[in-house]
Amino acid sequence: MTAFVPITIYLNHRPMVVASIADAAKALQQPWQSMDKPSRLEAIRMIEECLAGYCSQQAAFAAFEAAATEQGLLKQKPPSVRCESASATMAIHGQAVPT
Repeated sequence: MTAFVPITIYLNHRPMVVASIADAAKALQQPWQSMDKPSRLEAIRMIEECLAGYCSQQAAFAAFEAAATEQGLLKQKPPSVRCESASATMAIHGQAVPT
C-alpha cells in the first residue's frame, strides 16, 4: 500500500508514478523544465527535512505536488476512446453522463 494517493507526473514526456516521499525525492533528482524555480527548491528542502524527521510526510508531499503542478508536470490523461464512445451513446439516449 502506498503512503499517498499516487499521482503521475510527466518528465521528458515519460510518465512517472509518485506515491511516496522516496518517489518524490527520486523525481526531484530528474531534470525539470525549470530547475531553479522556488517551488521546486522548496519541495527539495521539505523532502530532505521529512527524511530527516523534521517535517511531516503530508507537508513534504504537498510541496512536491505543488511544484509539479506549477511546472505543468501533472497532466490529465485524455479519456480513452471507449469512455468517449460510452459518453456519446449515453448522451444520445438522454442519460446523464458521469463527470
